[in-house]
Amino acid sequence: MKKSLISVAVMSLMASPLVIKSVQAQSNVTIYGTVDAGMRYQTHAGKDQLGNSKDSQLSANSGGLSAPHLGFKGEENLGGGNKTFFKLETGFDMNTGDNNSSSDTSIHGKKSENKSLFGRQAHLGISNQSLGQLTLGRQNTVGYDAIKDFDPTNNLNQKGLIHYLSGYRDLKNNHNRSDSTIKYQYHINRVTFLASYQSGNQVGSVKHGSSMAVGLKYRDANWSVGGSFTEIDVAKSAGTASKSSQSLGSTKIMNFGGEYRFNRWTFKTGMSYSKLPEIQRGSISQTAHHSSPERDQFASDVFVSAWGMQYQLSPKVDLGIAHYTKLQHDRKSRHLVDKDKSLVLTGVYKLSKQTDIYGFLDQHRNSNGVANGNRQRSQYGVTAGLRHKF
Repeated sequence: MKKSLISVAVMSLMASPLVIKSVQAQSNVTIYGTVDAGMRYQTHAGKDQLGNSKDSQLSANSGGLSAPHLGFKGEENLGGGNKTFFKLETGFDMNTGDNNSSSDTSIHGKKSENKSLFGRQAHLGISNQSLGQLTLGRQNTVGYDAIKDFDPTNNLNQKGLIHYLSGYRDLKNNHNRSDSTIKYQYHINRVTFLASYQSGNQVGSVKHGSSMAVGLKYRDANWSVGGSFTEIDVAKSAGTASKSSQSLGSTKIMNFGGEYRFNRWTFKTGMSYSKLPEIQRGSISQTAHHSSPERDQFASDVFVSAWGMQYQLSPKVDLGIAHYTKLQHDRKSRHLVDKDKSLVLTGVYKLSKQTDIYGFLDQHRNSNGVANGNRQRSQYGVTAGLRHKF
């Protein structure tokens, strides 16, 4: 009897690794993320009741180089060149541990106050080697995917300048992620084609409150280019309407970017153009998840241009410089109503493949003031930190 029990136990132990390997092969789920923390010094950080700038500020900083996030992704091989896959990704603040992922479904000047558990990414997809891939859920916009490789700061999180090149969905918010979106991607040789449709969830119309986009990317050995066009319809009722909806106009976004690689140098440039409609305060019905505009949005054109370069000083050291200009014109009078410029100098030292020490200097200038209520026209910042990817 004892020998029988021992035999069963030994065979179970020998079989268990095979069972574990089988389960792992079927699930194929990866946990990944980035943690990034440091310190930041900034001039003219405060303001009084009249908008006059106050003293400088030294503060703990979360996400100087990259936004801290935690993600889960997985795929299943269906055979015949087919597979299904998913991605769930949440953002958080390194200083407090709080979730800082919020929905980008914002209404002209004010973001939703609701925090989303997987506010960065939450999508499911299916792909075929010959036909391309289709994804459904919350994900990057076509405009962001088309331009992200050409951001002169390499997607520096602190300033968020890559979002300038994604274009503006309204006066305050960029168009870099979208909810309720179906996106298609097709790769052929060095060309990638992208297209998407975001549902407006409106009664009686598939267009009102929706967005549609197309994009194209080309990558060669030494150079790459990409661009996109997006049209976003603005519905009178935000979210799911209880009655037939109305359209208040549409936002149109175009962007383009490119890069050239030569020895240790990489040169990048990009531009975006956003055509914003006139939206009056109170014209959009308020719901539990959306807010009416904080103020009137006048019809305007927003143009962003950017250039920059990176230099690999050594296998462990990367240096960079980037410059951004944003100009906003009133479409009726053609007057320049806002002029914003940013200059960023960056340095990254690679401790390993996954860990970096970084520092950067930045200058921000704005004709109307560097922040809401702060009339100071220029501001300087210094940031240093540590980043680890896993």
